[in-house]
Amino acid sequence: MHIRNNSSTRKSTAPDNTDDILYCRMAMLGLDLHAIESHDRETIDGIRRRCKNCEDREACAVDLERDPNNPVWAAYCPNSRTFNSLTEVWW
Repeated sequence: MHIRNNSSTRKSTAPDNTDDILYCRMAMLGLDLHAIESHDRETIDGIRRRCKNCEDREACAVDLERDPNNPVWAAYCPNSRTFNSLTEVWW
Protein backbone atom coordinates (compact mmCIF):
# COMPACT_ATOMS: atom_id res chain seq x y z
CA MET A 1 0.00 0.00 0.00
CA HIS A 2 1.43 3.38 -0.90
CA ILE A 3 0.39 6.71 0.53
CA ARG A 4 0.32 9.24 -2.29
CA ASN A 5 2.74 12.13 -1.90
CA ASN A 6 2.49 14.85 -4.55
CA SER A 7 5.99 16.21 -4.08
CA SER A 8 9.29 14.69 -3.08
CA THR A 9 10.00 17.72 -0.88
CA ARG A 10 6.67 17.47 0.94
CA LYS A 11 6.45 15.43 4.13
CA SER A 12 3.85 12.72 4.38
CA THR A 13 2.11 14.93 6.93
CA ALA A 14 1.21 17.56 4.34
CA PRO A 15 -2.38 18.78 4.81
CA ASP A 16 -3.47 17.53 1.38
CA ASN A 17 -2.36 14.05 2.43
CA THR A 18 -4.74 13.77 5.39
CA ASP A 19 -7.54 12.07 3.48
CA ASP A 20 -5.10 9.60 1.89
CA ILE A 21 -3.88 8.48 5.31
CA LEU A 22 -7.40 8.50 6.73
CA TYR A 23 -8.84 6.55 3.79
CA CYS A 24 -6.09 3.92 4.04
CA ARG A 25 -6.49 3.52 7.81
CA MET A 26 -10.25 3.18 7.50
CA ALA A 27 -9.93 0.73 4.61
CA MET A 28 -7.63 -1.44 6.73
CA LEU A 29 -10.38 -1.53 9.35
CA GLY A 30 -13.00 -2.44 6.75
CA LEU A 31 -14.67 0.98 7.00
CA ASP A 32 -15.90 2.90 3.97
CA LEU A 33 -15.25 6.59 4.54
CA HIS A 34 -17.73 7.72 1.90
CA ALA A 35 -20.51 5.39 3.03
CA ILE A 36 -20.16 6.49 6.64
CA GLU A 37 -19.91 10.12 5.58
CA SER A 38 -23.22 9.86 3.71
CA HIS A 39 -24.94 8.70 6.92
CA ASP A 40 -23.00 10.58 9.58
CA ARG A 41 -21.20 13.65 8.25
CA GLU A 42 -20.61 15.04 11.75
CA THR A 43 -18.62 11.98 12.85
CA ILE A 44 -16.48 12.01 9.71
CA ASP A 45 -15.87 15.76 10.07
CA GLY A 46 -14.62 15.13 13.62
CA ILE A 47 -12.40 12.27 12.46
CA ARG A 48 -10.95 14.42 9.66
CA ARG A 49 -10.32 17.31 12.05
CA ARG A 50 -8.51 15.09 14.56
CA CYS A 51 -6.50 13.45 11.76
CA LYS A 52 -5.54 16.78 10.23
CA ASN A 53 -4.37 18.13 13.61
CA CYS A 54 -2.62 14.93 14.68
CA GLU A 55 1.08 15.22 15.39
CA ASP A 56 1.59 11.54 14.55
CA ARG A 57 0.45 11.50 10.91
CA GLU A 58 3.97 10.75 9.71
CA ALA A 59 4.16 7.74 12.05
CA CYS A 60 0.73 6.65 10.84
CA ALA A 61 1.82 6.84 7.20
CA VAL A 62 4.98 4.85 7.99
CA ASP A 63 2.95 2.24 9.90
CA LEU A 64 0.54 1.91 6.98
CA GLU A 65 3.46 1.40 4.59
CA ARG A 66 5.36 -1.00 6.85
CA ASP A 67 2.62 -3.20 8.33
CA PRO A 68 -0.93 -1.87 8.07
CA ASN A 69 -2.28 -4.69 10.25
CA ASN A 70 -0.02 -3.88 13.22
CA PRO A 71 -2.26 -2.51 15.99
CA VAL A 72 0.43 -0.12 17.27
CA TRP A 73 -1.38 2.79 15.59
CA ALA A 74 -4.20 2.57 18.14
CA ALA A 75 -1.81 3.71 20.87
CA TYR A 76 -1.22 7.11 19.28
CA CYS A 77 -4.24 7.66 17.02
CA PRO A 78 -6.71 10.26 18.31
CA ASN A 79 -9.41 8.50 16.29
CA SER A 80 -8.82 4.95 17.54
CA ARG A 81 -11.82 4.94 19.90
CA THR A 82 -14.10 6.30 17.17
CA PHE A 83 -12.75 3.80 14.63
CA ASN A 84 -13.33 0.93 17.06
CA SER A 85 -16.90 2.10 17.68
CA LEU A 86 -17.57 2.46 13.96
CA THR A 87 -16.12 -0.98 13.30
CA GLU A 88 -18.49 -2.50 15.87
CA VAL A 89 -21.50 -0.68 14.40
CA TRP A 90 -20.47 -1.20 10.78
CA TRP A 91 -20.21 -4.99 11.13
